[in-house]
Amino acid sequence: MISCLNIKNIALIGELTLNLKPGLNILSGETGAGKSIIIDSINFVLGDKADRSLIRYGETTARVEVVFENIVNFEEIKAMLSDYGIDCEDDTVIVTRTMTNERSDCRINGRVVNLSFLRALVANLVDIHSQNEHQSLMKPSNHILLLDAFCDKSEDLKKEFRELMAKYRKIQERIDGFASEEERERAMDVLSYKINEIDRVNWTDKNEETELVNARNRFNNSQKIAEGLDGAAQSLGDDFSGALNGLKNSMRCLRPIAKYDEAYEKLYDRLDSLAIEADDVYEELKDNLENLGLDIDIESVEKRLDAIRLLKKKYGSDPEEIREYYDKCVSEYELLADAEAQLDKLNKEKTTTEKQIVSVAEKLHKERTRTAEKFSEAIRKNLSELGMKNSRFEVKIDYAESVAEMNANGGDSVEFLLSPNPGEPLKPLIKIASGGEASRFMLALKNIIAEVDKIGTLIFDEIDTGISGVIAKVVACKLYDIAKSRQVIAITHLPQLASMGDVNYLIEKRVSDNKTNTYIKELKGDEIYKEIMRLTGAVENSEIGLSGAKELKTWANNYKLK
Repeated sequence: MISCLNIKNIALIGELTLNLKPGLNILSGETGAGKSIIIDSINFVLGDKADRSLIRYGETTARVEVVFENIVNFEEIKAMLSDYGIDCEDDTVIVTRTMTNERSDCRINGRVVNLSFLRALVANLVDIHSQNEHQSLMKPSNHILLLDAFCDKSEDLKKEFRELMAKYRKIQERIDGFASEEERERAMDVLSYKINEIDRVNWTDKNEETELVNARNRFNNSQKIAEGLDGAAQSLGDDFSGALNGLKNSMRCLRPIAKYDEAYEKLYDRLDSLAIEADDVYEELKDNLENLGLDIDIESVEKRLDAIRLLKKKYGSDPEEIREYYDKCVSEYELLADAEAQLDKLNKEKTTTEKQIVSVAEKLHKERTRTAEKFSEAIRKNLSELGMKNSRFEVKIDYAESVAEMNANGGDSVEFLLSPNPGEPLKPLIKIASGGEASRFMLALKNIIAEVDKIGTLIFDEIDTGISGVIAKVVACKLYDIAKSRQVIAITHLPQLASMGDVNYLIEKRVSDNKTNTYIKELKGDEIYKEIMRLTGAVENSEIGLSGAKELKTWANNYKLK
């Protein structure tokens, strides 16, 4: 329930705090006192589009705060808040909305939230109905939800139905992912070409390309290489002037004196090592020179290099990357090759799921058809009590012809039809001309679903327009009946409704320092009688008027004792 409403700088309101109570809260006041401002403020804090024209003249910021306590569906609300990262240890939720000329922000328990989340949350906390705001009741898309609220088994069946529909959509998405047979064949041809090309080249050694490039370089520069190798060999091995001959001469000179000093012996040994290494290099130079170009098939080298480079250009930069691409192609090929079998399996699974969906949808349809009879009877009974004895009401239920036409609520489309007067055909609610009839239907509806509706606060803004006399008393009784299980806030101009209030508030405006301000106060004792008198049109201080007000209040108190 709403325990407190605080409004600052909205239209004629400078600052106003309204502490509300459980049960039936009645708000009344003179025309133009600011009753609509209260509703505008509540609508704003509950997610309506920010209307900057509401900011009080001369001010730059407007703010509305509403405090919810003793929330009937607290666990559901707590779960929503937790998903958004908002802590809520006790059953108190504070919603704050602020606006300036440039921006507005929304906060829940001090945490900034977006407007869509605010609307989703408060939709589970409060429901506002006014003479000009019956859209939610008039929309056929909402009628199925209202009927289901009256149906014991619908929620479990809808949960099962939605799970099956989600499964069905996934299966259909997989089926849609398969191309046509002609497209699959084209794709398989392309994949087969790629697989064969990679197989044919069979490039597995990442060093192979470097070795081939080196071989080609040796072939293309064989003359320069031969000249270099020959020159180096001659420099080492020439019998008279070669390096090997010089080393051997040096060794011959050192050999006789090596025995005289260890240092000479070491020098000799070093020269011996050099001579051995130089001789080995000389032999290797000769071998390279003799075999230069003899083992290279340059045509094969070029072809292999071209094949590797083409593979790299098309499929990957190295053998490992190309292998990954190859495996992917093989996998896709196998998938396409097996497409017919897979499609057959998926289509069988789809058919089975369709049958399950239809089975659950039919159960839902039977439940709704059964519930519609009880629902219609309850509506007709309430309408009769509200002065619409000759009205007819029916729930029209159309069942979808295929799964494709079904939605999240099953295979049914539901619409409420009403004929308020004898001789008139049943018509959709949206085509009801009389505002009073629409108000009474809404009240009848709210009265019968009050026990199953989890919303803790209902706000009625002058829904009594177009009714009077005995019917006004019936409306007052219906509002009180709803308020037994929910908090009801009603703005009214009827004394019958005012007399039924568990608590009454007076909205009035005063002028002070050339400024007009709207105020609200809780009425006590004789103040309640005076307000009822005013609503009846009695002259102030009229004994007859006071007697009439007391009579109305006694009537209301006696009804509450029933």
